[in-house]
Amino acid sequence: MFDPGNRAIGLWPGEGPEVDDYVDYSYELTCRLVADVCAADTRQVLPGDLEAIPPGPYLAAIVSSIDTSRLNGYDAVRMMKASARLAAHNEAAKYEAMAQVAYAPPSDPDSGVLRSSEVVEYAAVEVAAALTLTRRSSEDQLSRSVTLTGVLVRVWKAFSAGVIDLPKVRVFEQSLGHLPKETVDVVLDLILDEAASLTNGQIRARISRLVLEADPDGAASSFEQGLADRNILVFSNPDHTADLQIRNARPEDVVAARSYVEEIARSLKTADEPRTLEQIRTDVALDLLQGRRFGTGRQSRAGRVNVTVSAETLGGLSNEPGVLDGYGPVFAEIARKTVMENVDGEWIFTVTDQGRPVATGTLARRPTGTQKRRVRAEYPTCTFVGCRQPGHDCDLDHRHPFAQGGSTHNDNLEPLCRHHHMVRHHTPWRLERRVDWEHEWTSPLGHVYVKRRGPPD
Repeated sequence: MFDPGNRAIGLWPGEGPEVDDYVDYSYELTCRLVADVCAADTRQVLPGDLEAIPPGPYLAAIVSSIDTSRLNGYDAVRMMKASARLAAHNEAAKYEAMAQVAYAPPSDPDSGVLRSSEVVEYAAVEVAAALTLTRRSSEDQLSRSVTLTGVLVRVWKAFSAGVIDLPKVRVFEQSLGHLPKETVDVVLDLILDEAASLTNGQIRARISRLVLEADPDGAASSFEQGLADRNILVFSNPDHTADLQIRNARPEDVVAARSYVEEIARSLKTADEPRTLEQIRTDVALDLLQGRRFGTGRQSRAGRVNVTVSAETLGGLSNEPGVLDGYGPVFAEIARKTVMENVDGEWIFTVTDQGRPVATGTLARRPTGTQKRRVRAEYPTCTFVGCRQPGHDCDLDHRHPFAQGGSTHNDNLEPLCRHHHMVRHHTPWRLERRVDWEHEWTSPLGHVYVKRRGPPD
């Protein structure tokens, strides 16, 4: 214990003042106190409630004083998460200061004029010079700082609290930064509190669905504007290869095209084929675009597309968005069109009632087994935490292994992508299925992660 000015400082929360009191003391003093304790304990024991310590000087002192090489695996994960919270907090502080720069007019420091009502022209030049950034990077970051401290101030607060990190902030900015504040607030009410437990892809997909529901007219207008800007771009890479990118196309066309390429590529992946599947996909796509033929010995079919849609939407009684596997939420009109149109390829549909699948089927091709369709309808994606691999591209894994007497029954089957299937059976990861379709994964280091089933995303 140490007593500066008759005020006791507990080295860990609970041994002295509340956590918020630690900000009263200097960073240097706190560092010395934490370092003294850490140096005296060869085990490098972390605070018991490290997860509850808010980002700030006290957490910074702990993070900077710990020798991570002396931590066991479990505590290394805790330390990693604490460092991530602190990094987010510091990055948020940078953007807050940058927003002040955006509104700081070029004036005499003694004039009393501190802020402009509009973003100062060329403020990005100051940012670029101060942080040694390129023009594009400084403009992007300055724009982000203005958006975060304006229409997305709630996102910034979560960022500053270390709840979400910069990549997630970028998803919110890209998905909501251009929308009216009323729509933004509706969407944030439904997703912000959950964002910490979601991957970037899940956040992007759920925001897309929520925007479609909250402002369908605005989303439709934005969709048409984006579609008008569709184009193909070519980029050069440092290794002298090139990238070809199709932008702003219709989602149903993109998903069908990718599935078509996938089907051809898999048919070409024989035991004698030296190329990887990724290489074959690329070659197939380029061959198709150049009108080349494939030596497959069969007639190629159009790509497969899976769509999940509510019974009300399918019947025209609702405009609730549908979901294209491998893409995400789409307009109700697109979902209906996908199910109703008879095309050359295989279109698999799942009809839902209050979120539960009530019917599955296919159009234009002999369907897969009823059992496979049912299991994959119950679990639209791989059941590992954060994995968005569509269920129809996953292995059906036996929860209780078949070799040990497990039955091939719906309740004993669940989709796992090939990677996470191997993880489950060849590593110490443990899986338990809970109620309401939740899957609890326990890592080799003892941490528990839960995959909750919701709309496919």
